[in-house]
Amino acid sequence: MKLLYTTLLILASTAIYAQKKAIITGKVKDENLQPLDLVNIKMVETNQYTITKKDGTFTIQVSEVNDQQITLEFSYIGFKKLTKQVLVDKEKIDLGVIRLKTLDLSLKEISISAKRNGEGSSNSSLLIDRDMIEQTPALSLNDLLNLIPNRTTSPPSLQNVQNLTLRAAYPDRNNGRDAFTLNNSFGVAIILDGQAISNNANMQSYNPGLAGLSGSTIKSGSSWGLSGGRNAEYSGDYAFGGIDLRQIPADNIENIEVIAGVPSAKYGDLSDGAVIIERQAGVGPTYLRMQLRNNATSYGFSKGLKLDHDLGALNVGLNYVNSFSDNREKMKAYQRINANTMWTNSFGREKQLKNTFSFDYGRNLDGIKQDPDNPKATKTRFDSWNLSIGNRMNYRLKTDFLKNIGLNLKYSEGHQQTYTEELRNVAFVMYSEATQTGITEGKFDSGIYNAISQVDGRPINFSALLDLNAELSTGSTIHYLSFGTNFNYSANKGEGRMADPTRPRPDAAMKPGGASLFKSTGSERYYDFRLALAQQDLGLYLEDVFKLKVADRALNVRSGVRLDIQNGFASVAPRTNVNYELSKNFKLGLAYGIGFKAPGLAQRFPGPTYMEVPLLVSYNGNVKESIYLLYLDRYDPTNKNLKSSQNQTMEFTSQLKLNDFNLSMSAFHKIARNGINTVEQLRVVSLPDYTATFVPGQQPTVTQVGTKRQLLSYYSFENILKSNSSGIEFMMSTPAIKAISTSFNLSSGIFRTATKDQSIIRNNPLENNNTNPDYARVGYYKRGTPITYQSNARISATTHIPKISLIAQFTAEFALLQKTIVSADAGVPVAYLNNNLDYVTITDFNPKDPLYGHLLVPKSAYEEGNLPRILPNYHMSIGKEIKKRFKFSFNVYNVFNYQPTYTTSAGTLVYPNPAPSFGAELSLKL
Repeated sequence: MKLLYTTLLILASTAIYAQKKAIITGKVKDENLQPLDLVNIKMVETNQYTITKKDGTFTIQVSEVNDQQITLEFSYIGFKKLTKQVLVDKEKIDLGVIRLKTLDLSLKEISISAKRNGEGSSNSSLLIDRDMIEQTPALSLNDLLNLIPNRTTSPPSLQNVQNLTLRAAYPDRNNGRDAFTLNNSFGVAIILDGQAISNNANMQSYNPGLAGLSGSTIKSGSSWGLSGGRNAEYSGDYAFGGIDLRQIPADNIENIEVIAGVPSAKYGDLSDGAVIIERQAGVGPTYLRMQLRNNATSYGFSKGLKLDHDLGALNVGLNYVNSFSDNREKMKAYQRINANTMWTNSFGREKQLKNTFSFDYGRNLDGIKQDPDNPKATKTRFDSWNLSIGNRMNYRLKTDFLKNIGLNLKYSEGHQQTYTEELRNVAFVMYSEATQTGITEGKFDSGIYNAISQVDGRPINFSALLDLNAELSTGSTIHYLSFGTNFNYSANKGEGRMADPTRPRPDAAMKPGGASLFKSTGSERYYDFRLALAQQDLGLYLEDVFKLKVADRALNVRSGVRLDIQNGFASVAPRTNVNYELSKNFKLGLAYGIGFKAPGLAQRFPGPTYMEVPLLVSYNGNVKESIYLLYLDRYDPTNKNLKSSQNQTMEFTSQLKLNDFNLSMSAFHKIARNGINTVEQLRVVSLPDYTATFVPGQQPTVTQVGTKRQLLSYYSFENILKSNSSGIEFMMSTPAIKAISTSFNLSSGIFRTATKDQSIIRNNPLENNNTNPDYARVGYYKRGTPITYQSNARISATTHIPKISLIAQFTAEFALLQKTIVSADAGVPVAYLNNNLDYVTITDFNPKDPLYGHLLVPKSAYEEGNLPRILPNYHMSIGKEIKKRFKFSFNVYNVFNYQPTYTTSAGTLVYPNPAPSFGAELSLKL
């Protein structure tokens, strides 16, 4: 804090004398020269806002310093955003009449592709504006992000959790819930209207201490009606990862900025980039939208109202989606309803204070019905609702130094309910309700029952952001400063994991059977999420944006630093984006930055882990004549030393405009450290060995005959993941060829990621009858260091004929490379436990050694399903407007039903292209 204040004082003291003021005026009208009221006007450099009056006029005051050039953005719902550069070289500047054009297909210039032109807050900013959103069929935010380079295009669907990863290539493992994938998506911030949508308080999972991160996912049983066939399983929970993008509808999004490189220092609690979303707010026409797909229907309504008596504008929106995994058997369904209200108004004689109040409500019904052909009668639900209240305030100042004060507050609360039910039919169950470490007597009960697991979470998040914008000059250089502080609070007030040890689920039950099956196993107990301490993170930031002349060319600099205190650890994150304009049409850029992502509550407070070791099981079908003795081991993880995951990014960019051709290239290198994963902890304990003597009509007589050593296993979270990612992204767009009214867009990329899990894993070979005390029973292995390559390319041809309001697009997509190279030492043990449970280190592995040679795991067990050749796919869409009010569009993914196949090294037949997906959208503007 002292460092920040000192820096500000030094900068303020260098400011020159009171600056001259310049007044910028103008009038905003539509295409018919009718004035537009309540048009939003933003001065980008100082983050100042104003709006137009009833007659369309506006006034904004700026500093007249060294002939500075400022950027004004004019936005109004239903109209194309206009960006205007203004040279401030005199005291009064009249911009005259500024005409905004209605956003429809009769407009000659509409965006048909995502663009990277340096207008964002980072060199790597990818901008998706409302023009492009209108042309993209989307059920959620995830479908709009198909435009990111090197990302495989997927048809709109809501049948799987949709997390976003940026600039990394990982093997496709565990249905996208591999630890590295989860860390990347958890580190991508989804920022809506200036505040992040936090997943820090999500604790919806089984206890990760029982079977690690991979075993904590709550899944359905196998069922018809799931994509993937009879043996498919499904999970609708997304703890430990990023936000499920299915929750965010696309109807009222105004623009999206995707930052895969170095973001502004303003944004904290992130490690792998950010997606910044601005929604429509203000006066606008009524929109009615309906989208029909082969497995989903979507209905949307939005309206921007002007309120009487200068009360501003009220924007309301409603969206409903109903979808199925398979319309032929509607076993798996997903329903979503979203409602939002935004009230915007400006106050003061000169409208210096702009305030936007928002209210959002969303509800998801996600589940799998009971399959009548499933003997286990499995049923699974992943339901939730959430609401948020936010308020954004910006106050425009007229001082020489401080220009704007912004305060953004947001409170969100939700209720997540995960419910699984499965019929069990076993001979009997053994269980214990004990909760403290020690030897205890268990119980027997009927093995025919419904095993029910329920997780009840109530995540609560509060965030506050105070942002101040200032302007000063040092010599001939104008500095636009942004500085402030943010605070995030996350807690979970849910009832927690409501497990019943008397009716255990199969994965957490002691299974009766032969003696070799009575081994230690994890068991579940009730865990109250309210025991988890609230997470409180504090951040401070300072950023300077300025322009220098170097060799008579513009050098643009955005440089800042963040100080974050997360989970008791302080971290400093410098971030810099620099680009140099070699000419008006050619720009080179360099960026460097560090980001930190705090661990979530589910990682910091996973709850106690209970391991049961059966010491004596004597059961003859009569509970009174039977006995079950066990040793219960309770492990309470503290995770006090769990640090934030860290990512260091270096990036080189170039942009070239040549005769209306736009080319951009980004080369990057990312160093990720302190990634979070579960690590297995093995512990050997000496326990009594008992025998039982049968006694008719009462419990057996128990006699201790000695002791035996037992192996206990549980998992804890640690910062053990490392990865290095590098790659190149390329984008090119062409001007329209007038003869055919067609333009082309090309995007491609190649990523390389080397991952390293620093933990040691174990592998138990097949049981045998070798009783040699020195014989290896459990093998220890270093995790491999796989290197994964991924490359995709996409070329689109877009035909736009404004005279008849028609647009058609054909896309050819190519999967060029998907390959994972496994390290040579994968599967080679480094140590083992023998029959006596002694730990033995292997210094020079010999596969022929009779004591441990059988521990070698063949390399084929680690091979991935690499892509054997280039595989194409093709998509098509067409849209037509009638009288600027009614729009109809039709789209097909995999339009030719091209279904190539290949077989993996494991013998699995793979169909890389999904089946054709058809969709139609109707839009009515009133």
